[in-house]
Amino acid sequence: MNLDKTQSVSTLAPEGKKGDHVDIKSKIERELKSFSCLFECRIATVGTSARESEQFAVLPRRSALGYEAINFLVTSPENAAQSFSLLDSNVQFLFVDIESKKEIDLMSIAKKIVKKATIIAYKPNDTTLEAADLFLRHHFHDDLVNKNIMIYGAGNLGSKLALRLAERGSNIYLSSRNNDKTKEIVKTLNYLLPKYSKNSIKLVTGDEDLFLKIDSLISFTSSSNVIPPSFASYIKKGGLALDGGINNFSPEFILKANESTITCYRLDVRAAFPHTVLYLIDYIRDFYTNIQGEEKRNQTRLVAGGIIGNDGDIVVDRIKTPAQIVGVANGVGGLKAEKDLTAKDQQQLNEILQQINKYKQ
Repeated sequence: MNLDKTQSVSTLAPEGKKGDHVDIKSKIERELKSFSCLFECRIATVGTSARESEQFAVLPRRSALGYEAINFLVTSPENAAQSFSLLDSNVQFLFVDIESKKEIDLMSIAKKIVKKATIIAYKPNDTTLEAADLFLRHHFHDDLVNKNIMIYGAGNLGSKLALRLAERGSNIYLSSRNNDKTKEIVKTLNYLLPKYSKNSIKLVTGDEDLFLKIDSLISFTSSSNVIPPSFASYIKKGGLALDGGINNFSPEFILKANESTITCYRLDVRAAFPHTVLYLIDYIRDFYTNIQGEEKRNQTRLVAGGIIGNDGDIVVDRIKTPAQIVGVANGVGGLKAEKDLTAKDQQQLNEILQQINKYKQ
């Protein structure tokens, strides 16, 4: 693959380095003009990055499930405050990064400034993890069993992805610049794997033979140009290299990968935008208002949606217009066996079943 065909989409749009004056107002106003959805579907995300460079950045816009989002990175309390002030009355939802990647508390700043928009706690790392998982499932046709995957970076994202892919049946090789730390993380992750997992997560020490053994190399670090060209020799011809940390691949690595027909991508987190907005969709709201709950029908108590019933309560599929009886609660978190049902239990079951059948008519 030629260098100019490298897939690169999830990049930062720097708007000035430390010390530079940044016209945040004009940048945000430009992004606000991009909305084409209803006001109640407008989202703005404000986050931080562990990387040290831009004091303000505009990220690619996102849209899914009827929602549209404009997205920004800030590195100082002053820029955060200005951003929240400009966005407040112009979006319905403000997604605020609550991950402590810098010494800046975005949520406390937002709560002091935002008066009109609805503040939503936002974890960008979760979106990134979902995006990586979706990308790999798509690339390998949802068959990751026995794929050899090397992850470089044993921090938050690299460790979480290692565990998830190992649970999917992949052979994971974890590496980072801190071998001692990675060794402890590998040990912990293997403790967390399900009991009957066939594959374990392995520490890359440099002594093993990985030549042309790896199906995919994935990097998740906060530093640039840390993947050397020698890593290309680990990846099978026609394999995959995924830059999840942005600019982790050195130019020399990309050139070497191209020579070996290794496909290089940068992770585009927009694929997982639906995961970000799940909290807002009608299904979630419906679950906590129409599915989960408790209700008295004559002398019979119904429970649904995970509520632990008292002895004799009838467990149904949803509290509003139930369509299925799950069973009779035993009072300690389970359901009674049919042989243990009392005459009263059976009577209440029949009464509720008759009511459900009426709903269906």
